[in-house]
Amino acid sequence: MNFCDSCGVLISPEPSSGRCSSCDPSNGAKILSRKAQGTGGDLESLPSTKSGAIRKHDALEWIQGLDRPTSTELKGSLLPKPTGFSGSTFETDISNIRVTGDARFIETVAGLLKPVLDLENDETRVELNLQRTKVRDTEQYTGNYALYLAIAERSGK
Repeated sequence: MNFCDSCGVLISPEPSSGRCSSCDPSNGAKILSRKAQGTGGDLESLPSTKSGAIRKHDALEWIQGLDRPTSTELKGSLLPKPTGFSGSTFETDISNIRVTGDARFIETVAGLLKPVLDLENDETRVELNLQRTKVRDTEQYTGNYALYLAIAERSGK
């Protein structure tokens, strides 16, 4: 993985300058910033166990102290998948949303995520996958669904 020399965010493989498009003014039109707004300072200051888990009490207290984000804050917090990226996004700063549950739950949570759809434009695309879930052993559909939502930079081709 390659990271921007200036701001430290994940950038596409084989970058020509070693800097992300937000930090390298020679790349022409500025695309959606790879730098998240805010630093997540409150979350990053929570104590964790040796395995990285944050204890339930601390997590509950943290969540209770959060304000509901505006549409602009939600969109500004998402970091898109760089063009040419392959492999797992789990250990990267790339933003992915995964929600699973019954239809009523999915419909309710999906309604909260509608502002993300506004990020579909010439520079970024919305990756959206909505599917019924199956029992692995029997391949029979359950009454549940999985919703995956992410943003990806367009290749410019």
